[in-house]
Amino acid sequence: NSALVLIDGLEGDLNSVDPADIESFSILKDASATAVYGVRGANGVVLITTKRGEEGKLQITARTNFTFSKLQKMPQYLGAYDYAKLANEARVVRGDAPIYSDAEMEIIQYGLDKDLYPDINWQNEIIKPYSFQQTYYVSARGGGSIAKYFLSLGTSKESAAYKQDANSPYNANTGYNTYSYRTNLDINLTKATKLYFGVEGYMTRKTQPGISNTDNLWAAQSQLTPLLIPKVYSTGHIPAWGTDTNYSPYVMLNYTGTSSNETNLAQATMALTQDLSFITKGLKIRAQGAFDTKGWFTERRYVLPEMYYASSRDVYGNLQLAKKVNKVTANYSYTQEQYRNITLNRRLITIRQSIRTTVFLHWFTII
Repeated sequence: NSALVLIDGLEGDLNSVDPADIESFSILKDASATAVYGVRGANGVVLITTKRGEEGKLQITARTNFTFSKLQKMPQYLGAYDYAKLANEARVVRGDAPIYSDAEMEIIQYGLDKDLYPDINWQNEIIKPYSFQQTYYVSARGGGSIAKYFLSLGTSKESAAYKQDANSPYNANTGYNTYSYRTNLDINLTKATKLYFGVEGYMTRKTQPGISNTDNLWAAQSQLTPLLIPKVYSTGHIPAWGTDTNYSPYVMLNYTGTSSNETNLAQATMALTQDLSFITKGLKIRAQGAFDTKGWFTERRYVLPEMYYASSRDVYGNLQLAKKVNKVTANYSYTQEQYRNITLNRRLITIRQSIRTTVFLHWFTII
């Protein structure tokens, strides 16, 4: 259902190309222009040509970007006392008894018992309104009459919008990093024979808590009331109000281990172009072969501490704790996938009176 993306004549991923590496970009939409690509071009074709070397002195380009991002339109949650007043009001208008007594309301208002009546804004505890991204890019371009080259390296590091505790033993610097590289070499073997060699790669790494799915964090911080449980009890016990995943987003972020997802794309291509103008003016033949690999690697180290729920205090003022979640010792798992593709194609090109005709003689992929 998506357009066919061709990068330097080979199918690729648009997201893996650094914009600074692109020399030209065009989109083919009408049937006559995409007919040569068969059914693969039915939804359009995106043609990308990356930069090549130029004759002359070495040209070095460097770029550094720093970006601050702010989360917009975040909901504003009530504090414990305002929440308790509205909760009581909702019960009373239905004809039921209020949830919190007058004595409890005073305890909540003046913060006299932070264990049984906490005042926690879970959004402020786990989410940072600002995130930071830093991007670095450098390229080199040059060459002579025989060979020309273009080289580039790029990396991007982006922090996540999560506020991990600096003292957490599982602080994994949650974020998303990318790395890319490219090499384009054009060599004139003879006046009529040209050789192109290209290498490119793209890598991503995403780190996150051991729960793997950060959607759970957003759900918990929006649904958990400020009065239900504290971050940590004054006794040092970690709270939970039920079994399974009924614990706080603070625990999800800081006490469940770490996980990471990596993606690796690498491709090497070689093309030989022979000018056949001695047969017919403007006639060329081009043969191209490529070998590319794609890999996905997911690694997870999952743990879970014992968690308790305090329902009251005894006559001596000690918390009455009941275990809700059992401890899970270190649990390691990983998944790995890898694909290898070999692509070969040959094209016969004729240029007559500024009209370019391309005939694909051979184009197939081995997986």
